[in-house]
Amino acid sequence: MKLLNQTFALSLGFAGMLLFSSCSQEAQRETNAEANEVETETHAAGSEISSKANEVGNEANRDLNDFSNWVSDKTSRAKTATKEEWQELKTEYKTREAELEAKSSTWDEKTKQKWQQTKNSWNKFEDSTQARLGIPEDKD
Repeated sequence: MKLLNQTFALSLGFAGMLLFSSCSQEAQRETNAEANEVETETHAAGSEISSKANEVGNEANRDLNDFSNWVSDKTSRAKTATKEEWQELKTEYKTREAELEAKSSTWDEKTKQKWQQTKNSWNKFEDSTQARLGIPEDKD
């Protein structure tokens, strides 16, 4: 009888261990599935943020390229501009510059450098045009 009780107790203990092991494995599978889901969601969110950052960067580059092209075009044209035409160009430049300047805090260093180069190019041209037209320098 004692042997029967011991066998029963061992069998019961073994069955308990199997049940516990099975539950642990199921919990581990659920944890792994949850971790994979979180990783997938995190990756998707990171990709979305990266995509939006690229869109903003592309827009900044596009805006700056448009502005740089405008500056190049107008500096060519302004070489023969009258005082009135020059004042119109200068007013338009200041408007465009202000619009871009408002966005510049979000730009990367490369874009900021190109922005500064474009402004420097305009400023040099502005000085020479105003000298040609006999207009005193602005005291901005």
